[in-house]
Formats: sequence, C-alpha cells, structure tokens
Amino acid sequence: MTGRDPEYLAFLRRRLADPAESGESGESGGTVQDARREHAADLARSPRPPVRTVRDLTVDGPAGPLPARLYLHAPRTPAPLLVYFHGGGWVLGDVDSYDPVVRALAVASGVAWLSVGYRRPPEDPFPAAVDDAVAAVRWAVRNADLLGADPARIGVAGDSAGGQIAAAAAGILRAPGPCRPALQVLLYPALDLRAVPPPLPDPDGLELPRSGVDRALRAYLRGTDRTRPDVSPLLDPDPAGLPPAVIATAEHDRLRPQAERHAARLRAAGVPVTLVPGTGLDHGFLGWGAFARRPAEGIAAIGAAVHDALTGVPDRPQHR
Repeated sequence: MTGRDPEYLAFLRRRLADPAESGESGESGGTVQDARREHAADLARSPRPPVRTVRDLTVDGPAGPLPARLYLHAPRTPAPLLVYFHGGGWVLGDVDSYDPVVRALAVASGVAWLSVGYRRPPEDPFPAAVDDAVAAVRWAVRNADLLGADPARIGVAGDSAGGQIAAAAAGILRAPGPCRPALQVLLYPALDLRAVPPPLPDPDGLELPRSGVDRALRAYLRGTDRTRPDVSPLLDPDPAGLPPAVIATAEHDRLRPQAERHAARLRAAGVPVTLVPGTGLDHGFLGWGAFARRPAEGIAAIGAAVHDALTGVPDRPQHR
C-alpha cells in the first residue's frame, strides 16, 4: 500500500481537522435530518463545474415521481447516457447535494448523465431504492428522445451505496432487450453487505471518523437476507450474464477489496471490465477534484474509461 501525494494528504488533514466534516455514516449524534443537512453542507463546498445543459425533471417511479437532473455535456446528440444513483450510505444524499459530483463526471466523460433521487431509509427500506433504480433505467430507455440520449447506449452508474444500487439494478435488468444496460459504472461501490469490512491499515496514520455504516445498513435492510444478489451483488451466482463494467476503486477504502473481487469474478465469467485503480485515494474522492491534483486525476481517469466504453472511441472528451 502506497502513501498519499503530499498535496492531497495536506488536504485530507485539513478536512479531518474541520469539526464540520461529515462522512457517509449517518452518525452525527443528531437526527437523520441533521445528518442529511451536514452531508449536504459538506458536498456544497465543492465547486459546480459548468456543463452545457442541466435540466431538472421527474422520472416515473414505482411509488410515484422521482426527482432527477439531466446533464448534457456531449457536443452532439443523441448521446450515450448513464442513469446515476448517488452515494450517502443509503440514508443520506440527494440529487442537489451530489450535483458537484455529477457535473465533474459529466465533464470528464463527455457523455450524458441522469441523476435520479431514490427513496431512502429509514422512511423507505430495501427494496425501495433498487426498485426505483430499475424503474428509472426503464423510464430513460422509453424517453430517450426527451433526454437527447441514444437508447442503445444507456447504462447505469452509482458511487458507494449508489454503486450497490446500480449493480443490483444491472443484475435485475440483465436479460437481453432494450432495457438491458449497455454499461454498469460502479464507483468505489459497496458490493458485499453481509458485514461491514474492517478499515485498511493507513500508511499515513490518518484517524478517520467513526463509521455509522452498521446503523445505516440496519435501517436499509431491516432483516433482509444479506446474501441475496440484489443486496450483495458480489454474490451473484451467474455473473456471466451481467453487462460490461467500469469499476473504480480508492486504494485506502475499506470497500476496495470487494470491488476488486467483483471485477475478477466478472472477468473470469467473460464480462468485459475496465478497472480504474484510485492509487493513493480515499473513499469519497469524487467530490474533491477541485481541492487537490490526485483526486482530479482519478476523476479524469474514470471519465476516460466511461467515454471509451460507451463510445468505442479511445480518446478523451473535450473539457470546458
């Protein structure tokens, strides 16, 4: 395990020293609403890069309309499109708070992104979020013209908890047909929910905040069998049928080993996989590209991999 780039390490130390810093744990000592506000305030520190077209809309969900935001940075339409589900430990996060993250991914990749707000626990436990994700992908395919998207190149994406939701949706939608995702993009995803993995040894001696993932998982799953493949996609019994994947990791993230195992299982089953290693990076780096060079490089690498996978053209998109 390598150490961190000095500039990036200095940023992390400043971040950890800030008493307002809030992770994805949902463990703030207050209410769930307090934790959601703190998480949104943390993400609001990130700049919102300019994107050619940003438009709010609603998506038909199984229990009612879902909020969504379309990002079109591609110079031409119809464009490849990714239906994206935010992180936040299942409990936190929403479309607006993750706006800086999706803008950065849209600029880096040059493809369209549709960020969809899903139902969250404790109000709506599993399988609400996964049901919403499946419905959102199907809606995007049906409404490709409205979105300026190519219906043959619509994929699913998510980071962290959203990566688990995206992977579960890809598994459900795997059958050949118009709604089968062209690609699944899993960004430091949670893929094995049987237990919270232990933290990795930290080469720089950083003391990370206490994790509240156990509590979030209990709220999300409420006793659901954790070995189900729509809960723990790493345990899918038939990975050969899954869509191609771009999987990005962060070296110092406790979720990295399970993402690497998932990539290896997919490859062994004959599924095309691009693994983007986040060398020297930590969970959450998608929101930090404006603060240090190393996270910006990681986002650029993800964007290039997504662009290549969805366009078949091995070059980088034009950034603005």
